[in-house]
Amino acid sequence: MSRTDTSPPERIGRTRPLVWVKRLVLFKSLDPLEPIREIHFTTGLNIIQGESDESDEAFQTGHGIGKTTVCRLIRYCLGEKSYGQRHVIEEVRHCFPDAYAGAVVVLDGSEWAVLRPLGQRVREFALEGVAPEDLTQVQGARRYDAFIERLSSLVLADLPVNDALTGEQALHWLQVLAMCSRDQESRYDRFWNWRHTRSESGTPKFGKPKVDAGLCVRLILGLLDPAENGLRKRLEQIEVTLERMNAEIRRKREEPAFHIMGLRNTLVNQCGVRDAADAPLDDSLLGLGAVTEARISALKEEVARIEDLLVPLSRQISYTAASLLEPAELAEGLEASSDITNESNEVLLRGLEQLRQLIHEVETRPCKYGRVRIGECSYVVSRVEQIDSEIRDRQRATLPVVSEREQAAARLAEQAQRRRSFIEQTQQRLDSLNHEKDELVERRRNVNDQLRRIPAVLAELHDWTDILEGRKPDTALHQLLAEAQEAESIAESTSRDLFVLITAQAERAGRLSSRFDSIVRRTLTHDFRGVVKIAEDGIDFRIVRGESLSGEAYETLAIILADLALLLDGNAAHSHHPGLLVHDSPREADLYLGIYQKLLDLADAEIRSAGRDGEIPFQYIVTTTTPPSKRLQSKSITKLKLSGGNGSLFKVQLEAGKPQNHPTLFGNTEDA
Repeated sequence: MSRTDTSPPERIGRTRPLVWVKRLVLFKSLDPLEPIREIHFTTGLNIIQGESDESDEAFQTGHGIGKTTVCRLIRYCLGEKSYGQRHVIEEVRHCFPDAYAGAVVVLDGSEWAVLRPLGQRVREFALEGVAPEDLTQVQGARRYDAFIERLSSLVLADLPVNDALTGEQALHWLQVLAMCSRDQESRYDRFWNWRHTRSESGTPKFGKPKVDAGLCVRLILGLLDPAENGLRKRLEQIEVTLERMNAEIRRKREEPAFHIMGLRNTLVNQCGVRDAADAPLDDSLLGLGAVTEARISALKEEVARIEDLLVPLSRQISYTAASLLEPAELAEGLEASSDITNESNEVLLRGLEQLRQLIHEVETRPCKYGRVRIGECSYVVSRVEQIDSEIRDRQRATLPVVSEREQAAARLAEQAQRRRSFIEQTQQRLDSLNHEKDELVERRRNVNDQLRRIPAVLAELHDWTDILEGRKPDTALHQLLAEAQEAESIAESTSRDLFVLITAQAERAGRLSSRFDSIVRRTLTHDFRGVVKIAEDGIDFRIVRGESLSGEAYETLAIILADLALLLDGNAAHSHHPGLLVHDSPREADLYLGIYQKLLDLADAEIRSAGRDGEIPFQYIVTTTTPPSKRLQSKSITKLKLSGGNGSLFKVQLEAGKPQNHPTLFGNTEDA
């Protein structure tokens, strides 16, 4: 090794996976303990094969028997939030409401027991050094979270996971698990498409799937320079700034035309220059200057006409207001005289009424000296006759006066009403004159506003036209362009630095490239090559033939072989790969049978060749509906064969509960 070589020295590879599944067991219930099925796994290649059930004519060969559920249960025991799509979970809960999934997971040589609910239960358990069957009987802490914490710290130890992904996202264990166990729903269509939203796995989403998947792979394999993350962040920030600047530059470039159109519309709609929308900005007879001058002249003439109307109108308003004063005073006097006359009559009439009331009291009040009513007393009778005589005298004297005064009061009220009618008519006339004056004053104000505004709008329109046609500099735009140019220069420099760094990492990935190329050639022929490309937007695995890409038919094969290459490279000293790989029915993605069987044979051979002293550093679990080669059908490799009915994973045909009525599009209900 030269003195300038800073690459880490190679160390002896692992003898066992960091993480592998030793056992998977399904329990119908924990109390009492009722196992449904148990699957034992080993390191190396493990095959779960689906086969047909000839006794069941309705059964579709190899499908719907639990292969995908095995993969999902493994992932569930390793931390995912669910073990299948919603309809699968509902079927399991209906058939096995108290069911649990148990597993023995080996973490760097230490066995952990895990129990997670499949039915209606909510409690989950995990503990090191016990069997799943004994887990519920052990005293003390049995936190499932402790298992996940240990698992995560084991795989991600010493890795700069914080802000490792784009958008300053951290890398999580579930994303690494996704790299090691892709969804069947993703159909093996792209290398970085590990999880499909339809699987409802709960895996944290990548901000930029392709880029972040590439970063995850490179970080786990030790192919990510610590400085790259900083360069990526810096480049992202610059790109965001540039995007904002370019948007502002576009807005600034469009600003003159936008303002010119707005100013012309202002002249048309607010200043009445009807030809301003299309008039050329020149000194011709049809130019904007001429049409605005014509409008200004018309507005000045209108102001003069308004002034001519306001002078006599103001004089008429003054005369009308003055003519209201004397009639108003006279009407008030007449109304006051009428009121006084009416009040005098009321005084006279009240005197007569008091005498009548006195007679009534005298006649009806009992005498305190005798036992007769006081009205029957001869003295009182005489006195009442005197009062009656007085009332008649007063009536003869009062009633003519009252009648005369009432007539006088009525005449005064009538005269006052005529005066009030005249006053109201005059007031209406005065109000009309004032309204007319207010309208003229408001119109004069508007016209004067237009007279002041037209030259200002015209001047501003000339300024924006000069900017648009380059006769006047746009200082703000020039400043933005200079800042954008500087940001682009920084972005280019950062991109170059990132490219150099990634190129160096690609050179360090030579071992991965060689391995991928080797397994491609051995799976196909030497006419094909495997190419690994590390770029800023992610990592690509391609199969090429000669100088050309091999076509869509080999895309799926490239993805499967890429996963296998990553697994095999997990034995390198700089790798943090868990050493676990789960493939759910890769043949379903239209692989040719001969290639598929050859792939599995090659995987088994490569995995075994990496072992020593009886230990194998990898675990590869594959489910398949297609029988592998005869050699791989041995019980040491093919761990379980699933079929329909009793041969399915849960040993029964799962079914949902009683269908419920669901609302239709038109509000009625129908059977689900």
